[in-house]
Amino acid sequence: MSQIILLIAALFFFTRHVFRFERISRLTLVIIPAYTLVTGILLVSHKRPTFLALGVTILIGAILGWFQTTGLKIYVSQKHDVNGLPIIEIRHGWQYLVGWIVIFIYGLGFALLSGWHVDVLSELSEEIEKDLFVWKNFSSSTWNIMIMSATASLVYTWRLLQKEPKIQAVIFKGTHLDHQLMHTCI
Repeated sequence: MSQIILLIAALFFFTRHVFRFERISRLTLVIIPAYTLVTGILLVSHKRPTFLALGVTILIGAILGWFQTTGLKIYVSQKHDVNGLPIIEIRHGWQYLVGWIVIFIYGLGFALLSGWHVDVLSELSEEIEKDLFVWKNFSSSTWNIMIMSATASLVYTWRLLQKEPKIQAVIFKGTHLDHQLMHTCI
């Protein structure tokens, strides 16, 4: 019973976080997705899933990453941080929440179809903790969740950069990248 109460409280804080403006950071937009991608690739090389399963996971992740940016709101402040970089905040919106739920359900469905025993409350608690507490993202997960999360996050960051080029300075700490080059590479 206490786990359910804690889960409800965590869900409240998570959903509140999705609908408020929050300052962007390199950690959440670059480092965690890169770590998740590397971990996912390592898990894929160890587990050797079918090409179809891997392809479907990547495709759904890319679609979700794009979908999650459709409700995104960006606020560029006239103020600058201590490094002279613009302060930029984003509000994810309900699309982000829907994408998060789809990733969670996909992971559960994949686990059940693979014959794994799944404790839904524990899995939900773990995923909410990862969103509330950044350091929890560095724990391992299954290959399909890692690959789908990495793909969704990287597409999300790419779309974010397309919507507001000033974000590039913040996540790359002032390093100027040729914006046209980014469009041709991705």
